[in-house]
Amino acid sequence: MKDIKLYGLLACLCLLMQSCLFSEDDMFDNSSAQRAMASVEECQAMLQSAPNGWLLEYYPGQKGESGGYSLIAKFDGEKVEMVSEMATGNYNIGEVCTSLYKVNSFQGTELSFDSYNELIHMFCEPNSYTDPGYQGDYEFIFRSVSKEEILLTGKKHGVTLTMTPMPENVTWQTYLNSIAQVKNAAPYLTYKLKIGGTEVVTMLRSEHALTTTKVDDRGQATTTYYPFIYTAEGIRMLEPLEMNGVAMSEFRWNNDNRSFICTDEGVDAVVEFYSPADYPKYIGNYVMTYGSTRINATISQKVEGASYTLSGLPAFNLELTYNYNTNCFDVLFQYLGIYGGYYIYLCPWDATAGYLTWAVGSGLNGFIVSEDGQPLTIRFKDNGVYGSADSLLFWRFTGAPGSSTSSGGILQIPTPVLQKIDN
Repeated sequence: MKDIKLYGLLACLCLLMQSCLFSEDDMFDNSSAQRAMASVEECQAMLQSAPNGWLLEYYPGQKGESGGYSLIAKFDGEKVEMVSEMATGNYNIGEVCTSLYKVNSFQGTELSFDSYNELIHMFCEPNSYTDPGYQGDYEFIFRSVSKEEILLTGKKHGVTLTMTPMPENVTWQTYLNSIAQVKNAAPYLTYKLKIGGTEVVTMLRSEHALTTTKVDDRGQATTTYYPFIYTAEGIRMLEPLEMNGVAMSEFRWNNDNRSFICTDEGVDAVVEFYSPADYPKYIGNYVMTYGSTRINATISQKVEGASYTLSGLPAFNLELTYNYNTNCFDVLFQYLGIYGGYYIYLCPWDATAGYLTWAVGSGLNGFIVSEDGQPLTIRFKDNGVYGSADSLLFWRFTGAPGSSTSSGGILQIPTPVLQKIDN
């Protein structure tokens, strides 16, 4: 009898323990779900709390080496209205793009631009099979949330996205115009960093980043990137630019001496434009041959130390980009203008295979084949973005360049050669 009672008591204890354990698990699951829902609601409410929207500082790529880009966005709980400092095929600078967004809980609380938004997705799309583009993100995990700042990290590439409230007394267009004024006033590629009036290093601007390159004893080059974002007055570094024990973060553009002047307290530093020594020698008159055609052409200065204008071709002039690494110039894919109701672009072309490309950044590198007492002669080869181009086309499009808008060529420029005639 005692055994029966003992067994009965043990059975009841086991059932009670199972009941308690189940109850604790159930309570934990409900609590976890409630916390996730509360976080979603908090983040959604915070996104909608800025009366004039949020300034988004968007640094694409795992290291943000291409630099940061400013967007402004206003969230209403379902849709987002967004503008960008970058123009796209369908949106001008400051033109509003409206799309859907979601805040949900998955790997933490997430913000997803889940319908196509060209201003965000342009950073996420590859330029070609060999060019991954900016390697941006359109899905983000919330890292911290407050009325003063929201910090997010991209799910795929680790893009850093910092959001701060736009001042209520500043219109979106006014702010983007201020950025555009700085960018237009400072289009240069080559700079010298001076600290206390002494030159420390030469620097190049690549996208929204300053770079330095060192070559070791074996001839191996190492490039260091210092990403920045344009502000209404100048630039701000993603991380402080440190040289000779001096850390520099904020710079104001000075148009008189074409310099970015550091405004950090107690820092005497300037990033000052200089023109490469070989830049002026390409300015002048040329004979240009392509196929069986021979024309007179002129190369003139466009932006000192950065670009030229090539005139003499039918209908349109071309922009040439000075290449600091080759000490020559490049001819890149570019928009030329409107002709006969079509949008005309200069497209790199493989004249032998018959293929062309409209990939951003594709084009031809110029290289010198004769000099030193002989006429300066320049030929061209593919710059590596497309892979096999040796020629150029004036190509028609009915809209932004793409397969569906492609509409044939108006001028072929096979294997061009430039020979200077006023050395």
